[in-house]
Amino acid sequence: MNLYQLRYFTTLAQEEHYTKAALKLHITQPSLTHAIHLLEDELDVVLFEKKGRNVVLTKYGKLFLKEIEPILNRLDDSIENIKQISKGKETLNIGFVRRLGMSYIPQLISSFQNENVTFQCHSGFSYDLIHDLKKNDLDIVFCSYVDDQDIFFKPVITQEFYVIVSLNHPLAKNDEIDLKQIEDLPFITFTKNSGIRPMIDHLLEKAKIHPHISMELEEDEVVGGFVGHDLGVAIVPDMAVYDLLPIKKIKIKDIDEKQTFYMAYLKNTQKSKAFLEFIEHVNCDVL
Repeated sequence: MNLYQLRYFTTLAQEEHYTKAALKLHITQPSLTHAIHLLEDELDVVLFEKKGRNVVLTKYGKLFLKEIEPILNRLDDSIENIKQISKGKETLNIGFVRRLGMSYIPQLISSFQNENVTFQCHSGFSYDLIHDLKKNDLDIVFCSYVDDQDIFFKPVITQEFYVIVSLNHPLAKNDEIDLKQIEDLPFITFTKNSGIRPMIDHLLEKAKIHPHISMELEEDEVVGGFVGHDLGVAIVPDMAVYDLLPIKKIKIKDIDEKQTFYMAYLKNTQKSKAFLEFIEHVNCDVL
């Protein structure tokens, strides 16, 4: 088995036609057919079956494609990255939780003065980002803290918590309230796989209140939108997106907890020059 066979296989899987795949690969159809047969013999399975004039993947072919496609994509990325580095250019793969994507991350990247560095940016939940970091799909992530000895975490930004209500809500006349004042109100919160949900649950538990959860949502702006239409109240971190919505942010009495986001990266990996420069840039931004 060699790299050519794997690329022939993935191309045929995409084209589902030997002649079209051979033309795309700039080889003859007999050469492609021979390569696929050799691959099937080595794996001892049938990868393709005929369907009219075309061919389609068998269940073994689908499984094999699922396994090798990410590997080939990663290989292509590595080859391209090496080429760029040899030219003095480099790509950093950055991951971040969505709530940092409106302001913090764009400002961080735009203020990084290095024209030879480009960024591939990905947003998601903290646990998903950490998973991708450990697979080396991401170089640096900005997320909530996760207990993992293989990862270095540095706090970079903190946000206070507020109660938000619609502008015409009875509580909107207050600048500060006790959490007990929302106990009997419809409560909108984040989904359980959100990194911020445990902190909100902790605040409620500490206040010894059990509000009626009417909705669980993923996006900050969606939570704010539903609150703005008087469908409930919510506890949220201080973010610029809420200043754009028809809601009132109200301080919470007697709480010290804040939402902290961290820069995270693997401890025992080779660090490129661009990586180290960006880390230093983040550290200076924190200071």
